[in-house]
Amino acid sequence: MSIFVTGTGTDIGKTFFCSLVMAKYAEELGLKYLKPIQTGTDSDRVKIMNLTGLNESYFLKNYYTFELPASPHLASEMENTSVDTDELSRHLFSVKDAKILVEGAGGVYVPLNRYYFTADLVEQAKIPLVLVASTELGTINHTLLSIDALRKREIKVLGVYFIGPENPLRSDNIRTIIEAAEIGLLGTFLLPNRKLSRKEFLDKVANEFDPDRILPDLLFP
Repeated sequence: MSIFVTGTGTDIGKTFFCSLVMAKYAEELGLKYLKPIQTGTDSDRVKIMNLTGLNESYFLKNYYTFELPASPHLASEMENTSVDTDELSRHLFSVKDAKILVEGAGGVYVPLNRYYFTADLVEQAKIPLVLVASTELGTINHTLLSIDALRKREIKVLGVYFIGPENPLRSDNIRTIIEAAEIGLLGTFLLPNRKLSRKEFLDKVANEFDPDRILPDLLFP
């Protein structure tokens, strides 16, 4: 089945999570990556390719690419166009049984066009979802609000994956969210304080990315 990856906000770690999953399972499972809407010239698709070393055959083309690094509704308006959300939701629904990792833009309530949000897209496409969250200050509020919004729409949330650096709040933030929301902990990844080379990243995937509770049984049975 396809999995939709969203976050509790922008620059939370969705692309890094997708990189971990793609590096671990793309070749084994025939997994593909799709970023339906890319805003800004810093392509997440290219980032994952560069970090994992996977070739283009594992990456589907963006539906939309806009130059302005902003919410899709504004980025598209600046180019005098709009996202065809009906077409996009129909397409994602049609591939929901395929092995595709779909990365959303920003968080749950990022508008794709005026008054149509990421949550609307996932609800209509009927794709289960992984929520990526930070481990830093503010994450309890942002994560619980995101989970609550998704559940009110009856979107299947497979669990939360936490990405962030070591800090005094990290362990309690994770525990509080998991216990308060009564949701599955898919795992955590401790970010280093510097950018990783491809070799360092792949070494971490091999030695530190423990997918026993995530893949393949939970996400891609």
